[in-house]
Amino acid sequence: MKRLAVAGFVLGMLTALSAGAAHADSPTRPVEALRQQFAAGRGVLVSETARVTSSSSRQTYVTRTTGSIGFGKSGVTGYDLTSRLEITPALEATVPREHLEDLRAPLRAVNVGSDTYVQGFGWGPMPAGKTWTRFDGNTASWGNYGQRGNQVVDVLSPARLKFVISKAVVRRPGEYRGILRTQDLYTEQGPMNPDRLKVSFRLYVGPDGLPVRLVTRWAEKDYEFSRDDEWVSTVYTNVVDTRYHHWGAKVRVTAPPASRVVVFDDLPANQPNHNVVRIP
Repeated sequence: MKRLAVAGFVLGMLTALSAGAAHADSPTRPVEALRQQFAAGRGVLVSETARVTSSSSRQTYVTRTTGSIGFGKSGVTGYDLTSRLEITPALEATVPREHLEDLRAPLRAVNVGSDTYVQGFGWGPMPAGKTWTRFDGNTASWGNYGQRGNQVVDVLSPARLKFVISKAVVRRPGEYRGILRTQDLYTEQGPMNPDRLKVSFRLYVGPDGLPVRLVTRWAEKDYEFSRDDEWVSTVYTNVVDTRYHHWGAKVRVTAPPASRVVVFDDLPANQPNHNVVRIP
């Protein structure tokens, strides 16, 4: 009888532990924790490192992004992010000196509603007095839908956070790992979806259930300008490590002054008969 009592006690403990682990792995807590953060004037700070490795040149390009993402009562309302490309000795050896200064300049993207304003975007000369280019989401868009910085997976939308967690094949307390397809994550945006990518992810949440780190990895084909002045097909392997911190911080994202903004379609490089070489 004593053995049965001990066995019953152990079984009860295991059941309780299993229930606790199941609760920790449930997507409900992170999703509800995220919803509770949505309030006007509040948001979260971001720091991100993106590494892109080219199969043809075997170079790795590193971009570091910092900034803030603002919330309203219903979710994300905008962001203010600044990205800087790391100038490595290898990059200095391959990029013409006259272009290095352009690469050193930070790129700042400010999103308010459906408009994104970009500073440091190189697309030919800017009109006098203009320092920002506006992408309005209709005729031209900045990046892919759901993309902020270099991160293509959105975990700041409750619905998408729930979807990402549902694709986890490894679940540990505070950690989810799995693989998803971007066409399943962003079905409503049609041609503005990210390319049909298969993305592996590692999502970490804190004790309060809020995302604290998201690491994604994917590969995609594109073209790269070779040393022989030719476009060559290459495979880019992307690893993006995004950290979310200072949840509930005071965040206010505002558009730049209209007098300093030019619409992307109105840039001189986009006017008829303007000679410009564009990257395919």
